Amino acid sequence: MVQAQLITLRSVMLAMAAIQLVTAASGTLVALYFAETGASQASAAIASASYSLGFLLGCFFAAGPISNIGYIRSFSAGAAISAGSALVFSLTEFEPALFFVRLMTGVATAGLFAIGDSWINEAADKASRGRLLAIYAVVMGIMSVSSQIVIVLAPDDLDRAFVLVTLLYCFAIVVIAATRTTPPEIKSSANVRVLPLLKEAPTAMTGAFAVGFVQISVLSIVPYRLSVLGVSTIDVALLIGATYLGRILLQFPLGKRSDSTDRRRVIFAASLFATVILLGLSYFGTGDGVAFLQTSAQYSIVPFLVISILLGGSLLTIYSLLVAHALDRSAPVFVSSSAVTMLLSYTIGSVVGPLFVSFASGIAGDGALGWICFVVMACYTIYGAYRIKTVEPASRAEKAERPIVNQNSLELAPAAKR
Repeated sequence: MVQAQLITLRSVMLAMAAIQLVTAASGTLVALYFAETGASQASAAIASASYSLGFLLGCFFAAGPISNIGYIRSFSAGAAISAGSALVFSLTEFEPALFFVRLMTGVATAGLFAIGDSWINEAADKASRGRLLAIYAVVMGIMSVSSQIVIVLAPDDLDRAFVLVTLLYCFAIVVIAATRTTPPEIKSSANVRVLPLLKEAPTAMTGAFAVGFVQISVLSIVPYRLSVLGVSTIDVALLIGATYLGRILLQFPLGKRSDSTDRRRVIFAASLFATVILLGLSYFGTGDGVAFLQTSAQYSIVPFLVISILLGGSLLTIYSLLVAHALDRSAPVFVSSSAVTMLLSYTIGSVVGPLFVSFASGIAGDGALGWICFVVMACYTIYGAYRIKTVEPASRAEKAERPIVNQNSLELAPAAKR
């Protein structure tokens, strides 16, 4: 049954794989571009915040246009906007224009993921939905790791890399336009319920904000910082790829462990581990980064690749655990609304984080990035420990079926909690 559905949805899966690949690659590529052109870290941070703001707008306002013109036309339009935006980076260095195209890319990308995730979720039958979504999540994770190949293929000419990104967007358009699969009916999205969820699951809500703040800052601004310190483009790509790899390796083991115990304890352990790693990276990246450069010169980049895997395995896995915890605390009728609200909190954090880093960099220098991320994660970890000590865990009967979610989708499997 799963194999038959995979064949039916192969075009959608292939198109979404291409979109995930270029989306993950673009975060690194844009940061490296600003470093190459001599722009400030504040500019790189603003570009990241612009994308996140666009994504936020797209998540909650793209449903109308999609409903009006349908899945395939909406997907083609979104991919075309993203392709054009990528080409602008090879045409100009005018920063306001680049901020605007990152904003539009965020809007378009939100629509693309909403279309792809909804299509796959609705097309899957109840008996095989879980396995199909698990395969989809693995494919998307592999694409995140593979995305850095785009940078490796053109390490000395970022304009060529942007052209390659454009070609991949075009490939996705062709694949989805030629599909024989009939798109499902477009359904209305769930409502946001901020205050109720904050009351029911404050650990989840605050955690989503903190993770969005730190994760986007790390993935979209650290490549700029490393490039400025003199790390080669290929090594930067390897470090970011290793971070995504960590998520693939630890997402399911941590999730499985959280199903059999107080989920908050697994979240706390992952948060604490990420905090410790961020503390170490803050030290190595302080000032002119001499500590990082001396260590990498003595031991090569291998120790930092291991650290990146561990950071990705802790930091990038927390969001899905937080969503599961939010669902544990939510009534079944509010499952979809809770998932949407969690994405809202995460995305707001991903906007605020880069903007705060931009402001702090102008005052304390570029090295403030690592310390800011460390302090945010440390504060959340302490808060998580406090909640574990003072609030009883959800009972086994209340626990939701652990959902398979990414930080780029409003979609949630309908059977996530009964």
